[in-house]
Amino acid sequence: MRLTRVRSFAAAGLVVAASIATAAVLVAVPASAKPAAPASPRPVVLINPCNRSQGQVKPSSYDIGCMASQQFISGLSWTSWKSTAFGSGTLKVNNCTPSCANGKFVKFPILVVLWRAQPWPHHAGRQYFSRLTWIFTGKRPSVVKVAAQTFNLPS
Repeated sequence: MRLTRVRSFAAAGLVVAASIATAAVLVAVPASAKPAAPASPRPVVLINPCNRSQGQVKPSSYDIGCMASQQFISGLSWTSWKSTAFGSGTLKVNNCTPSCANGKFVKFPILVVLWRAQPWPHHAGRQYFSRLTWIFTGKRPSVVKVAAQTFNLPS
């Protein structure tokens, strides 16, 4: 019976010693051996309506209707680009009808909000902004009766 007790104490001692050694190894592992942090998600994109396979991040201009001859946003500057993006720029509107040959672009200062991020079809793991709201901060085109307009954007 004494031999069994000795064996039990010896086995318990080995378990304790192994636990201490394991703990020492885990504590001594350098920080570089820790698993890498997951990669940051790719930014939400604004889809180019003229080429829907192209996504843009913080563009300096945007042609909402793929008709640069009529209206587009220029001089975009972004203050935030996350799941919602905030910026400002200039809406340039051609004051000529389509049959006119010598139209001029009239400039309107705007704030821009991109929102409602959605999964981008055929681009695994990517999202795109599905809504754009522009807010006139000064004068606005005579045909526009409200200070803000929201548009559904293409996917």
